[in-house]
Amino acid sequence: MIRLLPVLFAALLLLAAECESSAASYGDTVLSGNTVWSGEVTVRGVVVVARAATLTIEPGTTVRFEKIDLNGDGVGDSELRVLGGINAIGLPDRVIRFLSAEASPAPKDWSYVMIFTSPRRNVIRYCEFSGAFTGLQVHFSTVAVSDSMFHDNNEGMRFGRARLEIENSEFRHNDIGIRFTRMEGPVAISRNNVVRNRIGMFLAPSGQNITDFFEPERGGRPWNTGKLGIRGNNIHDNLWYNLNLGERQSWNLEVSGNWWGSARPIDMEGGIFDNNRDDSLGSALYSPFLECPAADAGVRHGSVNKSGASDSARKEVQPHENP
Repeated sequence: MIRLLPVLFAALLLLAAECESSAASYGDTVLSGNTVWSGEVTVRGVVVVARAATLTIEPGTTVRFEKIDLNGDGVGDSELRVLGGINAIGLPDRVIRFLSAEASPAPKDWSYVMIFTSPRRNVIRYCEFSGAFTGLQVHFSTVAVSDSMFHDNNEGMRFGRARLEIENSEFRHNDIGIRFTRMEGPVAISRNNVVRNRIGMFLAPSGQNITDFFEPERGGRPWNTGKLGIRGNNIHDNLWYNLNLGERQSWNLEVSGNWWGSARPIDMEGGIFDNNRDDSLGSALYSPFLECPAADAGVRHGSVNKSGASDSARKEVQPHENP
């Protein structure tokens, strides 16, 4: 019997390892208790993290969303909706991935990861979002997003009113990199690369603000003072516009301290859709601006960042006043 114990122990270890590495699959599901995801996870339908629950996703996990379109609107219905809490904290060499399960992935294959009315501080770090209608949506919640990649989505991120930090992340090859309404606060968007999307950042009307809660005369300081800060980002080389103020946005938007792909104001204005192109809109107040790219922007993953600048070569870049 004593001789059998090592064999039995080894067999139990092997069984445990097989259980940990086995793939998990979810249909329409409510996660009512604290849950940990690891390895390969497949979602077909709507997975809801209940208000009393927290979903923890371990480094190196891949979550694949199967494409189903029950209402025929062209957007995949599979999604992860967080009403409780989520901690998706990857590592530079073990990124957490939220991807389409299709053999030939495309934007809108799945809906989104949505954090909605969450009572917790949620963390998204070293994550990748691809193939979604919106990679990540945040509404009425507190979320810290950092060192993450949003690519080949209809929208990289969308948010409304939230306590939100978006830093050191990449938004590339989306139709819209970051879409937001004028209902936010406090939100800080800093040290990100927003490049090669159709539209880099889109300030869209909320559709909810029937009453004007902002300055009645629509003058004075920009509406986003103390509510939304966008500084230290590289926002350039987007196909249509680097920044687009949507219709009915007649308030000025303060966006100083960013790199817009050029140190010439005439070039910057060419990539911004605001009062210069439509007099019903407010103005994007981009001055003072960075006169060269922010070297510390983008995902932090060792000695070289996404801009190609080594850590030792980074230096403080001072904003340049528009003459």
